[in-house]
Amino acid sequence: MERNARLAPLGRLLFAAGVGLILLRGIELFTRMPGLPAFWYANQPLWIVVGIGLMVLGWNVLWGRRMFVEENWQPAVPGRRFRTATLYFSPGCHLCEDAAALIAEHHRWLPIPDQIDIQSDPSLVSRYGTCVPVVMFDGKVRFRGRVDPDLLRRLIEGTPPLQLN
Repeated sequence: MERNARLAPLGRLLFAAGVGLILLRGIELFTRMPGLPAFWYANQPLWIVVGIGLMVLGWNVLWGRRMFVEENWQPAVPGRRFRTATLYFSPGCHLCEDAAALIAEHHRWLPIPDQIDIQSDPSLVSRYGTCVPVVMFDGKVRFRGRVDPDLLRRLIEGTPPLQLN
């Protein structure tokens, strides 16, 4: 989320520039307003393409998923969070595989999760059904379904490191 907050002004500017170009092209097309530079008239279809491109780029900066990947992310305060982690999964579930990989990427701050196959216990199947993966830290459910990388990082950032004795 911090990434999106930092890039929000750029995304809004790009999106607004794209909308502005398309609006200017539309107004010029219907009113034949004079006073625009000569290069505007020489490349009229290009302005629509540039406007759409700027809008798409602005949209992706504002709301796109993982357009700018932060590979070297780390919390402001180092240290391990949580004493235990549990990942409830179902075999063949791609979201479960993604969750395990994401937790492994953050191994410097999170404990290695105990992985429990819900198919091995009928009570777990009735409790979680198709709503897997389920990720618990210190006995508290933190994620059901897809584990969002930004939310996981916010959880790590917002949880103070453990005081190890």
